[in-house]
Amino acid sequence: MAIRTVLNASELESFLRDFGLGSPSNVCGIEAGTVNTSYAMTLGTGRYFLRLYEEQGPEGAAREVALLRHLAASGVSTPMPVAAVSGAFVRTLAGKPAALFPWVEGKMLCQRAVTPAAARAIGNALARIHAAGCPADIARALGHGRFGPCDLIVRCERILNSIDPDARAQAGTLRHAVANVARRRNETLPAGLVHGDLFRDNVLWQEGRIAALLDFESACVGPFVYDLAVTILSWSFGDVLLPEIARAMVEGYREERDLSQAEREGLFDEAILATLRFTITRIVDDTIRVGKRWQRFVARREALEQLGPRGLCEVLGL
Repeated sequence: MAIRTVLNASELESFLRDFGLGSPSNVCGIEAGTVNTSYAMTLGTGRYFLRLYEEQGPEGAAREVALLRHLAASGVSTPMPVAAVSGAFVRTLAGKPAALFPWVEGKMLCQRAVTPAAARAIGNALARIHAAGCPADIARALGHGRFGPCDLIVRCERILNSIDPDARAQAGTLRHAVANVARRRNETLPAGLVHGDLFRDNVLWQEGRIAALLDFESACVGPFVYDLAVTILSWSFGDVLLPEIARAMVEGYREERDLSQAEREGLFDEAILATLRFTITRIVDDTIRVGKRWQRFVARREALEQLGPRGLCEVLGL
């Protein structure tokens, strides 16, 4: 995506002055992400990452930064936000809430580079997020997120306005599928803090190890096994489901946190809901700015339906 907020030198200097880290140099917008604007820069002798929150107000930005501080302090591999001399973690820049983070060197893995060892590490990392949880006040503020069944059904109405005729034709089918899985879904599954979007482009690697988990924009309170399903779907599919990758991820997760019988039984429905979420949101976002292929998640739902609940558990070693 394009940089949504273009900064001028004077406003950036003014924002950074309170951090006492020196004047900025090598400032470069990062052409990535779908929600916020990001910049890389050097301050003094160190590199930093600047995030402008485009779709959250000051309260939402402060909540996300507080969550990241908690997770970093709990041993989760995510950068600790930088405090200004005044003690503030979120300040205003170009009329938007903004926060500064230390730069983390690393690379993202393409699908071909995902090995069972990498999948196991991701499973470990996801379980550690779930174990870390978050303070009650942050959990209350996060709520249950923006992608529950009711939210998705509302978004199906927007699909009717998609510029893609193939997408428009899916609106009724998707609405019906969401309603069906919502009726089957077990609402009593263990729940807590979930990342909600741990795709390959939200993880940085250094020499085969996870350097940082990124983008907690979709973090909320939800079923842990739904978060696991999202992560399996995003890491374990090329053109087809890769069983060795999916199973390694689940094994890595279970090393940190085992799955209850109810979670094993509920995993199929949570995975179907996850495919519907990303089909629907990618269609809706496609009309705005993203351009990610929603058809991939239609194919993933079809692959899951062919397996069925028992077949999916067998593939995952459950």
